[in-house]
Amino acid sequence: MNLPNKLTIARMILIVPIIILFSIFTWYVITFENGEFKNVNLQTPSQYFLYTIGIIFIISMITDFLDGHFARKNNQITVFGKLFDPLADKITITITLIFLSYFQYTYIYIVIFMIIRDLIVDGSRNIFAKNNLKIEASIYGKLKTIFQSVAIPIILFLIPIVDSNVWWQLLMINIPMIIALFLSIYSGYQYFKQVIPFLKG
Repeated sequence: MNLPNKLTIARMILIVPIIILFSIFTWYVITFENGEFKNVNLQTPSQYFLYTIGIIFIISMITDFLDGHFARKNNQITVFGKLFDPLADKITITITLIFLSYFQYTYIYIVIFMIIRDLIVDGSRNIFAKNNLKIEASIYGKLKTIFQSVAIPIILFLIPIVDSNVWWQLLMINIPMIIALFLSIYSGYQYFKQVIPFLKG
């Protein structure tokens, strides 16, 4: 197994501690902090769970960059990588977003629209594949992933510092995520626009 595939597997493994830490964080806040997720601050130990998740998430996104870099550089693009590389990214990002929306650290509608967009894009790619068409990844889709990868650590590291009960502070730390939302919708529209003729057929 080549290095890019090993990095992909490592990223998939990192999903496990993210889920475990989010679960422990949930239990801790409910048990010891009266379930006040929006009152996590620098005076509570629960902040360290968020910081640790943020660090693991950053490491995961670094492996994403490295496996793509080495795969292209060393011409080690494989069927395994094509399948599991984007899958590992989507699972990591989606699970993290679901937890963040549950704690009200980001907006639920952002998560819903992003999940719907991914379903539309995946469905479109399946239709393209059945028609023997190769559609290159949109630059807006790549930018969406970049903004998501930046937005999530920003939220995890800043939520213990800001007062998330104050709407404008919550909005400020979610600006990169909102940008990712618009990029997500636009790139999803581009895919769907190309698949419409096949749906009519």
